[in-house]
Amino acid sequence: MKKITILLLAILVSGGLFAQMPNFGIKVAATAASLNTADLDANLDSDNLMGYSLGAFVRLNSGKMYLQPEVVYNHRSTQLVGFQDYNVNIDIGTIDVPVLVGFKLIDRKVFNIRAFLGPELSFATSDPDLTYDPNSSGDLALSDFNELTWYAQAGIGIDLLFLTFDIRYEKGLNNLYNGTDVDFSNNVFVFSLGMKFM
Repeated sequence: MKKITILLLAILVSGGLFAQMPNFGIKVAATAASLNTADLDANLDSDNLMGYSLGAFVRLNSGKMYLQPEVVYNHRSTQLVGFQDYNVNIDIGTIDVPVLVGFKLIDRKVFNIRAFLGPELSFATSDPDLTYDPNSSGDLALSDFNELTWYAQAGIGIDLLFLTFDIRYEKGLNNLYNGTDVDFSNNVFVFSLGMKFM
């Protein structure tokens, strides 16, 4: 809770530094998530599975710099390969709150190219679906997963008039699953398309 309070205060304070007219927008994204399996059984691997996200953002501009808080619903999907001779598909819904600091590498009226990075808080919102290939399923509850996980995001983006396109990488900083002490973090590639209204 203390970390969340500090993050919210940082957003409010830094928002005062970005005094130009803000941009509001919405976006949709395709995601590809995998689990870190380096500390697990050598026979286990993780494959990327496609997921999706829907969200909104505010971009606070100050010259070539900007601050971009977001709120995003994310449907994360990933697969463990070789778990007890089965492939295990894991699906979970989260509410994500990235706070990105960006820099416009090229800044024109109708076109710009951006680079950005920042932290992300991710809140699990639903019991995960756990499916064993081919035909059986397991029982996992929301309580089996950390309610709050942290990510670091970095990426590049392009704006063309009112359209915005981002490619991001999210690196999980703590375990997604709370039943183990090994590194079981989630890493995600995000490809998003958005629209700015101001």
